[in-house]
Amino acid sequence: MNRIKKFFGVASAGVLMAGVLVGGTVATAGTAHATPSDCQRYLQDRGYSMTSDRIDGCAYGARDGIVRLFCVALLNNSGVSQSHTETACRLAAA
Repeated sequence: MNRIKKFFGVASAGVLMAGVLVGGTVATAGTAHATPSDCQRYLQDRGYSMTSDRIDGCAYGARDGIVRLFCVALLNNSGVSQSHTETACRLAAA
């Protein structure tokens, strides 16, 4: 009987410690969320002015689903290069 109590005592301490470690990591991790301002800042840093189409494109890039494609379309149609468009839309969705 003593061995069983000892086993469960050690096992429960291990589970508790694992829960603390995992919980601590989860509790301190920042939340990732899409932000159009990262997209806009990226474009501005590359010399693009912020037009209404570019602002709207970055906003669409931050949304879920198929509407993210509007980010690519609006940025490309407003004269942003393909490589800058891909990065900017990815930043909006990050």
